[in-house]
This record gives sequence, C-alpha cells and structure tokens, in this order.
Amino acid sequence: MSAYINEITIMGNLGKDPELRYFGNGTASLRIFIATQEQWTDKGTGEVKEGTQWHTASLVGKQAEIVAKYMNKGDKIWVRGALQTRIYEDYRSGMNRLSVFVKVQDMKMIHTKIRHEEKVDRESQQATPLPENVEQIQTNPLEQFG
Repeated sequence: MSAYINEITIMGNLGKDPELRYFGNGTASLRIFIATQEQWTDKGTGEVKEGTQWHTASLVGKQAEIVAKYMNKGDKIWVRGALQTRIYEDYRSGMNRLSVFVKVQDMKMIHTKIRHEEKVDRESQQATPLPENVEQIQTNPLEQFG
C-alpha cells in the first residue's frame, strides 16, 4: 500500500450536455464539466458573494455511456477520482498548456430532470427504461477481491 493519496470528490451540476466519443479500440470516453457554487462574506463590506468553480472530469467505459445517455446540462452528479494533469501543445498558438481534470473512479447521478424513471432516447425519441444499477457504477478493480 502506498503512503500517498490522490483523491478528489466533487458534487455539482453539468455545465453542458455530455458528448460521448469512442477511442479507436471502441471504448467509450466522456469529458464533462461540473460547476460547483461557493458563498463567502466580503470582510470589507459584509456583503455575501457567490462564485462558480468549474471542474473537468473524464469518464470511460460503462460510466461514460450511462452519463451520456441519462444526464443533461444542469443535472447534478457526484464524482470521486484522482486528480490528473496533462501537458499538451496548443495547435493554434504552439504553446504548451496544462490540463487538470478528475479521472473518475466512482460516480452517482444525484438528480436528473427526468428523475430515474425514463429518459427519451436522443436519437430515436423513444422512452428507454433506466437500468437498475445506474445509481452507482464503480470501476475499482480491487472490489472483485472483496
């Protein structure tokens, strides 16, 4: 067991509709943007202020497919995972950029506009029943060893 911990938990609202993509090997991939709200009191004026923080999260496999199928902009989600960084070259400017995101391990759909009953399938416009195990999909490989 490692003496290091890299874990982050976020609960907030989706900032836009999910757009599912697939890797070359057929694995589903999804990047979502989660908004969290915070409030504080300005010490100088005593005025209550609010701010929004934006967090990027990456889901793969079954989790990605479920979020893309059953969630929309504004829906509330809970995610837990590892904070990851990636440096890449911006093709427009040629400069190096830093990307920080949550590599999601666990997720829960907290609230959707169509609350865990049925959601209209985006392509066919037909009602699709929600699977029984959609509440929490875990991808921790150690869970199989109990």
